[in-house]
Amino acid sequence: MPRRLSRILVDVDTSAPAHPALAQAVDLAGRIGARVTAVVVLEHVPKRARTFVTRRLEQDLVEHLGAELRETVDAVAGDVPVTTEVLRGKHARTVIAAAVRGRVDLLMRSHGVRAEGRSQPFGPIDMNLLRHCPCPVWIVEAQVGKRVRRILAPIDANRSEQNQQPLNRRIVELALVLRDAEDAHLTILEAWSVFGEELLRPRLEPDDVQAFLDESREHADRDLRGFLAPFGERLDGVDVELVQGEVAEVIPAYVNTHTIDLVVMGTVARTGIAGLLMGNTAEHVLRRLHGSVVAVKPPGFVDPGAEHRTLRAAMRTQIGLPPRRHRARKR
Repeated sequence: MPRRLSRILVDVDTSAPAHPALAQAVDLAGRIGARVTAVVVLEHVPKRARTFVTRRLEQDLVEHLGAELRETVDAVAGDVPVTTEVLRGKHARTVIAAAVRGRVDLLMRSHGVRAEGRSQPFGPIDMNLLRHCPCPVWIVEAQVGKRVRRILAPIDANRSEQNQQPLNRRIVELALVLRDAEDAHLTILEAWSVFGEELLRPRLEPDDVQAFLDESREHADRDLRGFLAPFGERLDGVDVELVQGEVAEVIPAYVNTHTIDLVVMGTVARTGIAGLLMGNTAEHVLRRLHGSVVAVKPPGFVDPGAEHRTLRAAMRTQIGLPPRRHRARKR
């Protein structure tokens, strides 16, 4: 994870009434000197619509959307230079491809907005980006101009989960970068719980239960301090919290009670394969958060969906069938 963000990609919906992600990206880039590219997606015209949507009309749509994007950027960017591009294809997949191709450090996109002005829950495109994009994805809260003053970075420092540690380091590194860029306050949070606590309470003496809890907390505290030790003075001014409870309950509750503006969290755990899609815990947390979230992947993450598509294409070639995209163009 770089200690500086140099390339930012913003997925823009030109029909939206406001553009908090673009505004946030421009503000961030203006302070740290990053390059910003704003993109808008127009899906390919389906075959059944070709009778009415001619090639000329399609080109007009592309040009119109490009003009809308430039107008949107000009209204927000001010003196910060922003490159614009119209992408074609399935929305999430096309944006991810652009992020990979451009080797971006951060992909940003705005939350949808409810009628009362609050952020909607994450939609299908949001979740696809959070699940599959290799680079960090920042879904920005709907309120334009809201400053990031408090950042929360939940981690799992359990020493028995060694495959989690590279992801933990990425979370903390990015949280520190954003803390410095936004001049915000950072809290690193570890949620700990005791296996089978509710089942054990009726079967153990109260003193034994308390001893078990104390020992478990000491283990969690030791693991957390050990993990954070290499960061040294970079953690000066950072709060470190150890909270008892299940992760899916602790994180949303902490966000609400401490007025957190941005959560930097891991959404994928490393496994024996190249990458594992978002687990149930991360899904539960995300569906209970309505503010700004940055999703971080572990080093070397490869989208399993992309691997499956590549495998299917290879199998078609092996049995003598043309690639699907070539066949579709010939129709």
